[in-house]
Amino acid sequence: MLFSNNDITKGLVSNILKEKVISVKTNVNKQLLGNNTDDKVGIVDLRAIINDNIECEIEMQMLYFKNFIPRFLHYWSRLYSSQLKEGEDYDLLHKTISIAIINQNVPRLKGLPAHTAWKIREAENYGEILTDKLELHIIEVQKAIEEYKNNKTDELLQWIMFLENPESKEVNNIMVRNKEIRSAKDELVYLSQDEENQRIAEFRKKELMDKKDIYETGLDEGREEGKVEGKAELKKEIIINLLKMKMPIDKIEEATNTTKEEIEKIKKEENL
Repeated sequence: MLFSNNDITKGLVSNILKEKVISVKTNVNKQLLGNNTDDKVGIVDLRAIINDNIECEIEMQMLYFKNFIPRFLHYWSRLYSSQLKEGEDYDLLHKTISIAIINQNVPRLKGLPAHTAWKIREAENYGEILTDKLELHIIEVQKAIEEYKNNKTDELLQWIMFLENPESKEVNNIMVRNKEIRSAKDELVYLSQDEENQRIAEFRKKELMDKKDIYETGLDEGREEGKVEGKAELKKEIIINLLKMKMPIDKIEEATNTTKEEIEKIKKEENL
C-alpha cells in the first residue's frame, strides 16, 4: 500500500537502478495470469511502468526458497512476454526489469555484495551486453544491513534500513538527511492509522513469523510434507479468525493470498 504512492516508489527505484526515474505508474498486487488453466499463477508485490515504457516488477519476500531464482526468472519472462498480443511485432517489446528484495541471504550469491544486477553478457567479453531488454536486481536485506554500518551515506542502503525496520532509531537519523524516506515514513504513519490496515498487518505479521518458524523447523527436521501441511493449517487458522472478525471476503483474499472459493468453503465448514 505504501508503494502505491508513485513518488515514494520513484525514490526507491531510482536508487536501485542508479539512474534518474522521471515517472512511475504503479499497480499494487498485480497478478500475472497465464493463458491456460495449467499455467502457474504468480503474485508480485508491485508492478510499475517506469518512464512510460519500461516494465518493472518488485517483489519483497521474507524467506529464501530453493527455487527462488527459477521463480524469479519465470516472473520476469511472463512480464516481458505479456506485452505482446497475438500478431504484434517483436519490436513492441519494452525493456523489462525484475527486482527482488529478500530478507534471507541467497546461497548462490555468497561472497557478492548486497545488491547485484544481472544482464545477458558475452561469456568471455564481459563488457558486451546482448540486449538491455533484460535486467534483474537482487537485494539481500541482511547483507545490506551489514554494509550500511560502513557506508551510511548510500541511499539504497538507507532505503533497505527503512524497509527492514521503519521504527528504528537509525531510520529516524536517516530521515534527517533523506527527504524521500521522511516522506515514506509520514505516509506509512498515515496508512497505519487505518484500523482495517492494522488488522491485516497484524495477521500478516503473525503469518510471516509462523511461516518462518515452520520453514526453519522443517529444514532442521527434514520434513517437507509436514512443512507444507503446517502452512496450510496456519493459513486456515488466520482465515477463520478474520471471518470471525467479520472482515469482508475481498479483504481476506488480499491479506492471505487465498481465492474467494477457498474462503467460502472454509466459512461453510466452520459455520461462520
